[in-house]
Amino acid sequence: MRKGRLLAGMGSGLFAQAGKRFRRARKPVPVALGDLLRQPGARQGFSWSPTTGTRPTDGYMVATTGRTAQFPEHILDDPDAAAEAIDDYLMRNRDVFENDPNMHLGGWVEDGKLWVEPSHNIASREEAVELARNTDQIAIYDVRTGDYIQTGGAGGFLEADP
Repeated sequence: MRKGRLLAGMGSGLFAQAGKRFRRARKPVPVALGDLLRQPGARQGFSWSPTTGTRPTDGYMVATTGRTAQFPEHILDDPDAAAEAIDDYLMRNRDVFENDPNMHLGGWVEDGKLWVEPSHNIASREEAVELARNTDQIAIYDVRTGDYIQTGGAGGFLEADP
């Protein structure tokens, strides 16, 4: 993961637009996403709930198997294209995000790609590690400390092509 690239390429323009169609379909209270990546702890990536419009402040993030998508890193150079890609991703995976305040959209840049996936926010470390092991995840993320906790998996599976 290359720190700083996500911030430079995914500024306020992206999050001002990403999720618009998802939010419009749900008719929620409007959410300001422009400063999401400038908040403390955002340098390595982000987690954001499309349902509540908030970032988690504690707990452990565990990815959902089979829903990870990747985009070429250069998509970050075009905030409109990145926002559209994330919005399309949210709509394709609406069943996972809708009405679950513990489900978040997570994203990071690694190996020349923007990776996004739904992630559960789980309060208990033990429960998070167990779920991650049961779903073949490599690691979980400790929101409060910013640490990754290895869980021994291979990473689950990528989202099927739409």
